[in-house]
Amino acid sequence: MKNSWLSLFLPEDEYKEKRILYFLGESAILGLCVSLLFLIVSYIYPLRLIEMNMFFSFVVVGQVIYVFLRYIFSGMEYTDTFSSKDYKREMKKIFFQSLTFTLVFFVLYVLISGFPQEQPEWRDVIGLPIISGFLMFLINFISLKSSYRKNNG
Repeated sequence: MKNSWLSLFLPEDEYKEKRILYFLGESAILGLCVSLLFLIVSYIYPLRLIEMNMFFSFVVVGQVIYVFLRYIFSGMEYTDTFSSKDYKREMKKIFFQSLTFTLVFFVLYVLISGFPQEQPEWRDVIGLPIISGFLMFLINFISLKSSYRKNNG
């Protein structure tokens, strides 16, 4: 795999690289099947060009989400988490990374978009970083939990 341009985007760990390639292959086959099914249906019930473009955009986004979710739920991100002490240490690290991300995002968002003048604008300025930080924490938490279960199971 070292002679491919794809290796630029893959991790150095051979196990992770192989698993991600499996996920990408699964995603490509699912995307192809869904696209063929859509083409058959669109042949019977003709659709406008805008609807077809939207569908194929959803297929591409769906493939990316599929690979992302498979990676998170596979439990291969935190390979060194075997004991409850390791698990608690990683949980603290995830929490503080997410908190730091939320604060940096908030500061950058205020600097870029400007200081809000009215209350509805404050909800956007505060809400987006909090939701983003929570999603980051949730994704890492799920990955850690899967890794811990896999390493102890």
